[in-house]
Amino acid sequence: MRISVVIPSYRARDALELCLLSLARQSLDADHTAEVIVVDDGSADGTDRMVAAFPAGLDLRYVQAPRSPISGPARARNLGLARATGDLVVLLDADQVVAPTFLAEHARAHAGDEDLVVVGRTFQLGDGPVDRERLRYEFSFEALPPVVRGDEREPVLEAFGCELAGLETAWHYVWACNASVRRRHLVAAGGFDEGFTGWGLEDAELGYRLLRRGLRVRYHTEAAVYHEPRGPVSAAMYRSWRANLAHFTAVHDELVVVLQRALAPALDPAAPGPGRYACRIRFELAARALAGRHRPVPGG
Repeated sequence: MRISVVIPSYRARDALELCLLSLARQSLDADHTAEVIVVDDGSADGTDRMVAAFPAGLDLRYVQAPRSPISGPARARNLGLARATGDLVVLLDADQVVAPTFLAEHARAHAGDEDLVVVGRTFQLGDGPVDRERLRYEFSFEALPPVVRGDEREPVLEAFGCELAGLETAWHYVWACNASVRRRHLVAAGGFDEGFTGWGLEDAELGYRLLRRGLRVRYHTEAAVYHEPRGPVSAAMYRSWRANLAHFTAVHDELVVVLQRALAPALDPAAPGPGRYACRIRFELAARALAGRHRPVPGG
């Protein structure tokens, strides 16, 4: 199997370098090869020079996309998908670090089943120094800041006592910071919807279409990424999320899509309401009621 890793990047030179260093340490067997496609979405921070100077040993391709009004993760990922040659596409963000088994675990999750969307675990790293020089010659967790938070999806799965596929809202949790699917399925689905610009929901909408095309979702905990520190949702990010939600609901005129409004109170920095966990529980409960699944409380 050939694996294509597609990474959109915008003003993330230093974070991207760490991501690439970790991808250069992948332990794939002789039956697997990998290419890494970086799509620079109009950066002016020296990303091009960093990639050009990156040490040999990684099948690395660089795509430079001029900044425009339609720039964003959806368009950047599509540009990467257009250049992918692998049977399996792994979607990753620039500010992720991965262990040496990352790609092998994604490939293993797809073994024997070609109709899966696999999503992996996401850990949040805390603030702290990164030993970049050590990462240049070996992967070591000791070179990274400590993990401060686990995957935000897992408390929801625990509350409902099910696998990710058991959620009515499973498509919403197809996060492109760590997901994989056969390239032919992405091509058949038309890739990402470039009507999504800025931050939020372009990956959930792709998940929505893929699952409605008959694919199944699997949460594979062994395929983990380690997310570099990030700040809270800003006002600009929230406006982008609301605009993308409006686009989502315009494209898919179904009530379960509209129910994502339940998540807004947890994202609005101007009027913070319930936390993300509480909003996600409400979202799933409403979706279950809509689908006729009578389970009034999580764990009940």
